[in-house]
Amino acid sequence: MLLIDAKCGDKVKIEDFLGEDAIIKKIEAMGLRKGDVFEVLRVWGRNFLLKNETSKVVISFDVAKNIMVELLGKVVNPECECKPCKKKKHRWGWF
Repeated sequence: MLLIDAKCGDKVKIEDFLGEDAIIKKIEAMGLRKGDVFEVLRVWGRNFLLKNETSKVVISFDVAKNIMVELLGKVVNPECECKPCKKKKHRWGWF
């Protein structure tokens, strides 16, 4: 499964990277390696907050769709939030 399919509280292991070499280099520059285990803390619209033993990383939807993961399990009591994107209403003057 792809990282974009993960939900709050999921514990995932990175299996493989998809896409062009430029995208793979960007992912590896963030410190993500094959075999790393992360917990999905929050999903905010198109952004994912991941946590491993030592650090936290925010990944956008565009990068997350290039990461293949294996679902290891769910955290029993996750302290997470899943918030959808909200469209802003533009108000013009007094109308």
